[in-house]
Amino acid sequence: MKNSLYIVPNLKKIYGGPITRINLFKETFKRNGAGIIEQGNKLNSLLKKRDLCYVESATNRIGFVDLIALFFIKLQSKKVIVFIRDIYIELFPEDYKTPRQKLTFYINRASNFYLTWISTSMVFPTTQMGEVFFDKNQTFPKRPYSDLPPGTHQINENVAIPDFSKKIGILYLGSIDYKNSGFEHFIDFAKAHAETYNFFVLSGAKNIAEMILGTPILATKCPRAEIPNFIKENNIAYALHTRPRNMYDDLTFPIKVFDFLSFQLPFFTEPHIPLVNLLSNDYPLFASFGEMDVIHHKIKNLGESEYRALLLSLRKIALNNTYDKRYQKLLEQ
Repeated sequence: MKNSLYIVPNLKKIYGGPITRINLFKETFKRNGAGIIEQGNKLNSLLKKRDLCYVESATNRIGFVDLIALFFIKLQSKKVIVFIRDIYIELFPEDYKTPRQKLTFYINRASNFYLTWISTSMVFPTTQMGEVFFDKNQTFPKRPYSDLPPGTHQINENVAIPDFSKKIGILYLGSIDYKNSGFEHFIDFAKAHAETYNFFVLSGAKNIAEMILGTPILATKCPRAEIPNFIKENNIAYALHTRPRNMYDDLTFPIKVFDFLSFQLPFFTEPHIPLVNLLSNDYPLFASFGEMDVIHHKIKNLGESEYRALLLSLRKIALNNTYDKRYQKLLEQ
């Protein structure tokens, strides 16, 4: 067994972005003949030598079994690369005030220390997050680090151009419950431009019906594999990624951005630093959601030829950011 993926969390107990990322890495590792170490077989792999073990920590909280398994993996592997998903406890320690929250804080901090200690190098969604992680944890062992964002997959072939002679659709994809989702901006835009566009939300949130009550927005759930067809059938031309700029969101990547790239669906977004690095300064749909009229103006003034060029650009970016590319980057570290 030359390479392995070690999955810290129980996949039955996580959801959203973390499970999407882990399952796609799992498929990629399997496709390349690598081993998978996860809930149920962690102790079976203690004495197996390997060239590389990549550790997806997700929640950054390890259990007793992980303490044992990762110790032996450190001894038996040439390289151990650990992924840290977020640094919320480093940035917002003031959010952990109650006894239970303080316990969570110290367990996560101890887990991060142990994950750092067993690693030979580390990866984060962005290099900037790694920089902050080590700046906030100066007593931790020093390790080289780099970025390993989510990736694209099942990239659409021959994406159809929307029919601009008809009313086009605007899409919101994913969570509305995250306090910095910015979903209220999508609602405001839908109310302001109900006569001009059709509005759709694809989300599994339980409170979605209550949040869109009295708006022109249509909400439903749709398996990811069926989203490209949903986009085509509803003449959807754009998505709105409404997450605002803040210290934390300028250090990480939302999974949905890579879905937009995979679907080649042009999306409006604030110019988060990681997205500028991914899309380039020339991306034409950077916008402030405090200026809704500017977004409407951009939609109205982007011609069909420019739209086609934008689709080609998104496809090129998508092909350069697949999970297979992420896997190759791990092998090269």
